[in-house]
Amino acid sequence: MSLNVCIFGVSGYTGSKLLSFLDKHKNVKICGVFGNSTVGKELGQISKNLNKISKIKITKYEDFNFHDIDLVFSCLPHKKFQNNIIRNLDSNISIIDLSGDFRFDSIKEYEKFYKCKHNAESLNKKFLYGLSEIYKKKIKNAKFIANPGCYPTSILLPLIPLLREPRFGIKEIIADSKSGISGAGKKPKIENLFSEISENFFAYGLEQHQHYPEMKQELNKINKTVSLTFVPHVLPLISGIQSTIYIDKNCDENDYKKTLRQFYSDEPFVKIYDNLSIPSIKDVKNTNNIAIKVFTDHSKNKIVILSCIDNLIKGASGQAIQNMNLMYDFKESESLV
Repeated sequence: MSLNVCIFGVSGYTGSKLLSFLDKHKNVKICGVFGNSTVGKELGQISKNLNKISKIKITKYEDFNFHDIDLVFSCLPHKKFQNNIIRNLDSNISIIDLSGDFRFDSIKEYEKFYKCKHNAESLNKKFLYGLSEIYKKKIKNAKFIANPGCYPTSILLPLIPLLREPRFGIKEIIADSKSGISGAGKKPKIENLFSEISENFFAYGLEQHQHYPEMKQELNKINKTVSLTFVPHVLPLISGIQSTIYIDKNCDENDYKKTLRQFYSDEPFVKIYDNLSIPSIKDVKNTNNIAIKVFTDHSKNKIVILSCIDNLIKGASGQAIQNMNLMYDFKESESLV
């Protein structure tokens, strides 16, 4: 089966990563790529590592005929896809959106945290939150996927199997997360300049971060009363996330480990660390893997979970490819390993 695919927003970090995976995917044909400032350029001019698709030219989507297209990826910044484009697309075309535009069940929450009006409310209800390992069965039958954010992926994947077990009695969650600067996108900001971020480290989004309600939404689907404290930080790295998650210890440490191992026993991209091994960002760089380590802190009162992903891959483009593979019954790891 050959899948006819188009991509919106190919010049950003996630768009570039997505292109590199699609370029080597044996079941995909790239039919159209759309941009704004890059219109007229060949893909090889903005992504040097491409082979099969390097000569495809970037065009305006308004000039493109979507008649034979099966799937659209949107790597546009938040607000743009829901505001300007999606209502003009044929409803028969499947969509994987990598922005935050369709991740929320509540339009009010979206408008509160993204500080803009949502202009595609009727379509929002059709989107499934595409956390691959958690909603795999639903993704296989879905037509519209809202790809999860990078921080939520690193935090939800270790927590959800544990939260589903009443014996662990999880009531309070503290997530301390650090991300490389690519998570902020390519848009220039003073605080993202090399001279500002190099040899520096700082927290941000302390009072209101866009990923907080996304995580709370998914956690509350399992436990309506669980509380979440989330503090993100920026590391002087290009890519990668490490989340350190703290929960109260109500069972033996091995029970938490066993639950995660059993839940993810057949998952190719989930790596549960054991013994003295400690996951690091280097372990997952340029992969679609998530590395997870569970241990007890020195006080013996807390279970601590370390979680590492590449924010541009498992936290964005890689998970989008994984979701596409699930939707169309391709090999789940196709082009990702």
